[in-house]
Amino acid sequence: MKRITVSIFIPLILFALLLTGCSSDKPNNSNQNEIFTPGPNESTNIPQAQTGAGYKKYTDFLGINRDVKEFIKEDIDLDGKTEIVIACEADYGLKVFVLREDSSGELQKIGELGEGVYGTSGVEIVEMQNKKQKYILESLTNGAALSGFALYEIDGDEIVQIEYSASATGAGEDHLIDTNKDGFYDGYVQNRYSYDVFNFHVSSFYKWNSQGFVFDSAQIKLDNYPDNPRDVVSQFLKLNMLNSYETKIDGISQRLSELNISNKEITFKGKGLDNWAEALQIDNIDFDVDVKGSTAKVSVTLGSETMTFTLTKKSDKWQITDITGANVAASSSQKSTDGWFAGFIGNKPIHAKINVSQDKVSGVYYYDEYKTSIKLEGYIDDFIEMKDYRTVYLSEDTDVKGKIIGIFRTDDYIQGCWMKDDVIYPMYLIREGANIAAPKQPGANSKKFEGSWTGKESGYFAGSQADIKVLFDDLIFYNLSAFNGIHTGALSSFGIIENNVAKTVFKDKPYYLKDENVVFEFRIQNDLLLLNSNDYSFYCGMGVEFGSEYVKGGIDIKMPTALEVGIVETKEQDELFKKLVGDKYSDFIMYTSHVFYSELTWNGEKVKAGESYLRGYSGCCWYIISKEHIYAAIIGDDGIYYYTNDKNYADRIPEPMAEWASRSDKIFYNYKEL
Repeated sequence: MKRITVSIFIPLILFALLLTGCSSDKPNNSNQNEIFTPGPNESTNIPQAQTGAGYKKYTDFLGINRDVKEFIKEDIDLDGKTEIVIACEADYGLKVFVLREDSSGELQKIGELGEGVYGTSGVEIVEMQNKKQKYILESLTNGAALSGFALYEIDGDEIVQIEYSASATGAGEDHLIDTNKDGFYDGYVQNRYSYDVFNFHVSSFYKWNSQGFVFDSAQIKLDNYPDNPRDVVSQFLKLNMLNSYETKIDGISQRLSELNISNKEITFKGKGLDNWAEALQIDNIDFDVDVKGSTAKVSVTLGSETMTFTLTKKSDKWQITDITGANVAASSSQKSTDGWFAGFIGNKPIHAKINVSQDKVSGVYYYDEYKTSIKLEGYIDDFIEMKDYRTVYLSEDTDVKGKIIGIFRTDDYIQGCWMKDDVIYPMYLIREGANIAAPKQPGANSKKFEGSWTGKESGYFAGSQADIKVLFDDLIFYNLSAFNGIHTGALSSFGIIENNVAKTVFKDKPYYLKDENVVFEFRIQNDLLLLNSNDYSFYCGMGVEFGSEYVKGGIDIKMPTALEVGIVETKEQDELFKKLVGDKYSDFIMYTSHVFYSELTWNGEKVKAGESYLRGYSGCCWYIISKEHIYAAIIGDDGIYYYTNDKNYADRIPEPMAEWASRSDKIFYNYKEL
């Protein structure tokens, strides 16, 4: 769940929004076996809008003079106080305000909705399965081919977003559903049919678990079997791309096995995956088709890569019988992991069966002590892939929701770990009958990597951290994280230990090198963890790098002062600034790693004026410093907070910061005589 933070910087997409009336709070009865379930029908079971006099008290409190389209009064969070939901006309769709009224009639504003990239077309109060409290449902649209929703709960004095579901492509239909028809919503469906799913019709279903939603299933609606070689190959490529997604979509594997009877597979990896996906989405691929009777060859070219498909027509159906060229993998029989594996999770013996089909992985395992089978579903990771090793991610179908992450050291030997939150246990599997020795337990040298490490140069505005778990004497699992301002970086992988160095070689190459893979090497020296890499910014945001030296444990990092970050020039000014802004002092520091000051003459006096800088978020604060006065402003969730000790500008913005302050229509003035 994420908490709502109202920001004046949220960009709005310009669209002609079609305002709709109130939608129903009656759950939609949906059959999950159908593609494209309909949205809720109109119902009279919604709170009726009151007359102008009925809500004037609330609009006056909000200081708004707009047409009210929806007005709801109800104790939503069951705290004994009434919540008021008011939806007014806005520039794009509706603007929604949520208030609370106590028994004495005193009003409190809790928050606002309707600030997203899509317009709000309606708002209603709904009930969810097995929950006494009620929820706010915001209907979303772009006025054209999209409808979606956001679901909120009220938690104390905050609005908490439980779920947001609206297609990023601008085409799709998402809504809550009531599968058991008992009058309470218990899930929702996402219907997609645009380029993001290669113009197939795909429906994804999510279940409500009383806390939030979890993925349940997905299915695809396929047209009749293609009637020519080109379309057979085109559909095969697109379905392969869809099948590479982490979400399993029912119906794809069946059609793929019908299209392709060659036992050859294609695998798109790395940047090639993105290139082929973009080209297939818009059909920007060259096809060369040569048909001779009941056989055909179709060559498919994208850039420098070409795949050639051989097809045969049998029983009036074209099918792929061979594939050669780029992205062609070994046949399924050559990559099979059929058969049982034996091994350990922690100190518990287990048996497992793992099945790999292209990039999809499934299987089952059980603890020898209990003999209870646990289902596994997952995928082969080709996003951050190690060179020479396949990385497998598996989730277990239990209430614990544990995960298994491992690498195929060989087809008969998997090393890795079982994890749940911060708990990690070493795991290995060896195929029964294979002549492979069990891995050694961590020795004295490998144990030195264990623990939480902090970048030696970490500070208040930038830093890095490494968390390492030693799994075996030859293997570690690490999580690296870094930040600079609000930009971040994160990387998790395995390191193979040889000669006291834990090394990871990734398949990716640094953008500035063409003949080297990205390499991360860890070693312990003089109680420091040293990281050597040819790309410290691998999987980091702009301006972010992982540190090269780390100390064990944490570092005492103190918040800098206004003097240290350059807001003021003297200790006396620092003390004055601290008294002036009060408890906002830390907020100003947080968003000011330094200030872009310019010197100018204002009101006959030379002053310094400029905005704050923080990597990823410049201009959150604005400062003017003169000999006697300070003028400081910061953007908050609900407007700009302005501070000064100049009574001449106690209730107005100084001219040098006026343009900057115009971005908000709400300013809270704070004057102190200091």
